Amino acid sequence: MEISYADVVWLTGDYGLGDLWCLTFVRGLDEAEALRRAGAEERSIRPLTYEELIDEGLFPDTLLAGRLGDWAVLIEESGWEALDALEVLSVGTEAVSVLRHDYAADRFEYAVDGGQVTSFNLMIPACRHGSDPDRLVSLMREAGVDPAYAPGSESNKGRAVERPTVGGTLMLVARLTGVMLTQEVLNGPLLGGDVGARRVQD
Repeated sequence: MEISYADVVWLTGDYGLGDLWCLTFVRGLDEAEALRRAGAEERSIRPLTYEELIDEGLFPDTLLAGRLGDWAVLIEESGWEALDALEVLSVGTEAVSVLRHDYAADRFEYAVDGGQVTSFNLMIPACRHGSDPDRLVSLMREAGVDPAYAPGSESNKGRAVERPTVGGTLMLVARLTGVMLTQEVLNGPLLGGDVGARRVQD
């Protein structure tokens, strides 16, 4: 299925996930295993809806996990535990995470088999880190994320430049994975897991 910008931009609007959230996509794991790798206690894993998460104030210590084709998606409200655990999540597979944090720094990170491949601050995509920081450059361009963009950079002068957006980075994730979180999946059956103990240890 072709994923359009309209399919991702709802996540960044008034009826999306808000101004602080993290989405992490892990290929080939079931939802419970993804939660365990992210630090959820086994006994805490149970069916949980997004509405219950919000109404009962279970965030940020509780992650939600859903299914998108061959990918598990971890949904965090006001937290980024899965982003911090991305290398563990990616062991034997691949994982990609987007953090929206309107009060600090938005992040993108892609990991394969336990190693960080590329990561960057969403607002400074020219400044990338990892073992292969240029691996996703062509996908970035396809998604509308300028891999050369840096605020005030000389390379921006004399050409049309669009500031990076969270929506553009979500399109990058969609290009990379072939999936994206939908309202139906967010509203549907999910699993929840408590990562509070891991947060205390960190």
